[in-house]
This record gives sequence, structure tokens and C-alpha cells, in this order.
Amino acid sequence: MNISEYISSGILESYVLGVATPEEMREVEKYASIYPEIKQELEAIEMAMNSYATEHRIEPSSHLKEKILTKIAGETNNTTPANEPVVRSLNEYKKPSSTFSAWSIAASFLFLISAGIAMYFGMKSSRLNDSMNEMTKANTTLSDSIKAISSAITQMHNDMDILKDPTNKMVELKGLKIAPESKAMVCWRPADKKVYVEIEKLPSAPQGMQYQLWAIVDGKPVSEGMLTAGSGFHPMKDVDNAQAFAITLEKEGGSPTPKGDMYVMGAI
Repeated sequence: MNISEYISSGILESYVLGVATPEEMREVEKYASIYPEIKQELEAIEMAMNSYATEHRIEPSSHLKEKILTKIAGETNNTTPANEPVVRSLNEYKKPSSTFSAWSIAASFLFLISAGIAMYFGMKSSRLNDSMNEMTKANTTLSDSIKAISSAITQMHNDMDILKDPTNKMVELKGLKIAPESKAMVCWRPADKKVYVEIEKLPSAPQGMQYQLWAIVDGKPVSEGMLTAGSGFHPMKDVDNAQAFAITLEKEGGSPTPKGDMYVMGAI
């Protein structure tokens, strides 16, 4: 049995409104006792119908109440005594027309049905919109995760290409007295002067401060640029005739010459 098709067939609404056939009513009650989804949907329809009826009930006006009481009082005063014969015209026994009343009841009933169904499907639409919003958020999170994984894979391939190149010189930068456990790795390719750096371990830079890489050329420090967060090898400025590399902690944005503490250093 396809429960979704059965729920969307409209038979549950007919059951709640009391317009289903006896066979359909027995069928709905049977399936509701077997399938929790049908029972839950049936309760939701009943709740929607009851909420609408409560919200749109109409209290009789005080003016109408007074008019009815006055009418009753007038008829009581004009009542003929029991022992007095009553003469009535044959026209008085003519059955009053009920066409208007029947059409009013039918119209009201149809209005309640259509309004109740509209409210029910409105509630379902709201729940559907909430589900769609949740799915959109989940898709966005998944998309961000896929982008992050793709970026990590690209970085890994780049690192492998760097490590496999026999012309590269690997320079290990070891921690100094200020941070003995610090460590970094520089890959320098003399043929085209390319420099790559990978931070293995450095203390978090304080606010307003940033790590800067230096190449020692002819005994003088040459700025290789500022270090950014992220794993893997990152390209820095080209340099020629480097004898060593070091990292210092400088003010954010860097300095033309080293002014801060040196954290790691390594000679070629």
C-alpha cells in the first residue's frame, strides 16, 4: 500500500467531515489502527478543522437576542385561552418554504469544508517550507565541506609535487630558546628561486602581530613575506643565493627588517 497516495487522496478529509461512505469510514479506521502515519495525519486534519471552527465561531449579537425575547413575549400575551375556540385559515397550515434555509446550510457547510481544507494544506505547506529550508541549509553545509575537501586534496597534490622534485632543497627550521618546540620547513629551488614554507608548529600570534619569513642572503635578512594560516606548503617570494631561513614575530603587515623575536631558524 502506498501510504502517501492514500493520504493525499482526500479520503481522510471526507472522514473527518463525516461525508465518507460507511465502507470508506471503516477502511480509514482500519488503516489508522495499522499505519501510524495515517493516524497522525488524521489527527492533524481534525486539529486543523477544530482550530478553524473555534477561530471563526460567530456569537449572536445582543440586538438579535433582545428581538427574539420581545417576539416571544408578544406571542405569549396574544395566546388564546384554552377554553376559547380557535379559528384558523387553511393558509396557516401551509408548509413554509425551506429552500433558502437548505441552501444556506449547504453553502455554510461547503464554506467550512473548503476553509478547513485550505487551512490543512496551508499547515502542510508551512511544514514543507520548513523542511525545504532545512534541506537548503544542509546542502550549503555539504557544499562547503566538499569545497574544503577539494581544496585539501589540491594542496596535498601540490605538496607531493614539491617533495618529489629532486632539485628542491629542504631546509628544516628548528625552534629557538623562546619556543623550543616550534618547527617549520622551507623548500627552496635554486634553479628558479622559488620558495615554499610549511608551518608545522608555532605559537598562536597575539592580536596585532604576525609571523614573517626571512631569507639570509650574504649575511643580511631579506623579507620573504608574511605567513598565513593553513596546512601544507605555501609559496613565498623568490630569492637567490640564500644561506638560511628564519621566522620572526612582527607587527601585523610585516617589517622591512627583523625587529621581533626569532622563533625558528635553519641553515641550508
